[in-house]
Amino acid sequence: MKFRGSGMPDEQMWNTFFNPKEILSKMEVTAGIGTLMDIGCGYGTFMIPASKIIEGRVVGIDIEREMIETCAKKLHENNVGNAELICGDISAEATWRSLNPYKGNVDYITLFNILHCEHPQELLKSAYNLLKTNGKIGVIHWVHGPTPRGPAMEIRPKPEAITDWAARVGFILTKEVALPPYHFGLIFKK
Repeated sequence: MKFRGSGMPDEQMWNTFFNPKEILSKMEVTAGIGTLMDIGCGYGTFMIPASKIIEGRVVGIDIEREMIETCAKKLHENNVGNAELICGDISAEATWRSLNPYKGNVDYITLFNILHCEHPQELLKSAYNLLKTNGKIGVIHWVHGPTPRGPAMEIRPKPEAITDWAARVGFILTKEVALPPYHFGLIFKK
């Protein structure tokens, strides 16, 4: 299922909203990560830099074939050899079958600008099932206020709501991160 309000601006505009290396550092993406999964990898904004930071493997998942093709081209251009791309719907059974080798084996999952989806707790539960014990999820989202992009305010989650959803799934909040001017970050542990 494509998430509501998930229309992406063009890549040039999208890239003006982030400093990916700085955000990944603040979100505790480090060399020691064995497997990092970027759910909703989009243009590869965070996936490509993460592949250069971690010693292990990066897996990018996106429902849009065009985004997967864009990421594949960038991986090739950047000579990235520790990455895999999966085109699929994280809520679909067919995608889950392709994720079988990763269930319970992922160290870190990024849920960046995606928890405005219709069923955020289900997405968090999927992440929980993919993570190994003590694995982490990093969540960033648009602040609840005026921004040049982002989902409509009525579906834009506040940090407190995300923390509540995550706790209901079984996650423990370990860190809150300021990512001015447009985002906030939360890190949770399984």
